[in-house]
Amino acid sequence: MAEEGPALPSTLIPELLSRCTVPPGGAPLACAVSGGADSLALLVLAAAAGCAVTAVHVDHGLRPGAEAEAEVVRAAATRFGARFESRGVAVVAGPNLEARARKARFAVLPADVATGHTMDDQAETILVNLLRGAGADGLAGMEPGPRHPILGLRRRETHALCAAAGLQPVCDESNDDPAFVRNRIRHEVLPLCARVSGRDPVPLLARQAGVLRDEVALLESLASYVLPDPADARAVARAERPLARRALRRWLREAGDGEYPPSLAEVDRTLAVAAGASEGTELSGGRRVRRTGGRLRVEPERRSGSVTPVTLDESAAGVPSWAAADVGPALVDADRLASRVEELGLQITGDYAADQPPLLVAVLKGAMLFMSDLCRAIALPVDVDFMAVSSYGSATKTSGVVRIVKDLDSEIEGRHVLVVEDIIDSGLTLNYLRRYLTSRQPKSVEICALLVKEGEQRVDLDLRYIGFTIPPEFVVGYGLDVAQRYRNLRGVHRYKGAEN
Repeated sequence: MAEEGPALPSTLIPELLSRCTVPPGGAPLACAVSGGADSLALLVLAAAAGCAVTAVHVDHGLRPGAEAEAEVVRAAATRFGARFESRGVAVVAGPNLEARARKARFAVLPADVATGHTMDDQAETILVNLLRGAGADGLAGMEPGPRHPILGLRRRETHALCAAAGLQPVCDESNDDPAFVRNRIRHEVLPLCARVSGRDPVPLLARQAGVLRDEVALLESLASYVLPDPADARAVARAERPLARRALRRWLREAGDGEYPPSLAEVDRTLAVAAGASEGTELSGGRRVRRTGGRLRVEPERRSGSVTPVTLDESAAGVPSWAAADVGPALVDADRLASRVEELGLQITGDYAADQPPLLVAVLKGAMLFMSDLCRAIALPVDVDFMAVSSYGSATKTSGVVRIVKDLDSEIEGRHVLVVEDIIDSGLTLNYLRRYLTSRQPKSVEICALLVKEGEQRVDLDLRYIGFTIPPEFVVGYGLDVAQRYRNLRGVHRYKGAEN
């Protein structure tokens, strides 16, 4: 250690290190150190183990005081003989701040960086994944090892180590913000579980994760043995469903960015393609899976794109005189709308079998024109029905309160349902509607949205078909209104009138 400080109890470091997976002495180890107690404890323990430590601090630019936090890490690194690096990132706009910040952070950190996640973080991660509907991989949590060296420690122990070392950790107030699901799990769900069960749930969840990791590893091995070539559609269709799912999951992940696994819905749709129930299916990011000559292949995003960003600079005239006072130039003109609707119709036709076409459910009134054009672009014997759901009233912003004004006339049990939406901003209305329809036991519920507002979603959505992404502006036209006006505009336009 480079500088003197309070003497640590002689038994504390060896006892804590006995439950860590820090690399052996002399090994290089880059540590992500935010300045909080957990990451500072990782720095202290890695240095005590003799690793060649580099403490990397990342400034996300999200709150003031980042320079002071970096100085805390710099001072600790100097004291314990570690190198120090500071890196800044810009967090892009959009939903789920935690996920966006994490992605930005890891983009500038070394690929093999060690993090200060503790056993408490492991328990929280498992519950977060459970609430997101994750499978066995998500419930297996984080893998102990050089990337997560202190998973065997409790959060109280990292605080105790910092106190013993005379370190003053940075306090991140966002860790107490109930807007984040993880914080509510930390401060509400886990304490409630402890009271209900009469025991500490954290070690229990961590132990369960270890059991699941072993089982996941076995399933991966079996899937690789049974399906060495997941692109062989016939072999996938013949395999046991759990093994087929796992093989396809790995295959789709490798064909994507490799960071996040595909959703269960995407895997099951790919299984349907392998079985010949459809010729292809949409994946996130504008990619598609197709079956050709008994082989599955992932097609990259086409230039036209299943998700087509539109910016405010892309505008055309075409505003009639009666609307000119309140309506700006077109974000998406009539020709682009017609072309994209035809593409969506072709994709839907290819994804559903002729003997099991979807019931198209339009959400009134905004989706009426989109539904009319879309159903004519689908070369299948589709049925149509309508729902009316209110969350805006006559305002330009969603109220967040969902009310069903008109329900379906059709029975949907055992049927494929494709909800046709005009626009998605917060996603709260769609999330409610999807849960409502799913409770009636359809065979599937998928979403086709004409427009998605960039960065406005407050819930995670699995959207199978998207026409365009647009800036977070209020828009009218092509069925969209404000106070029941402007639905009959041929294009989609920015509304510049006074908000209600």
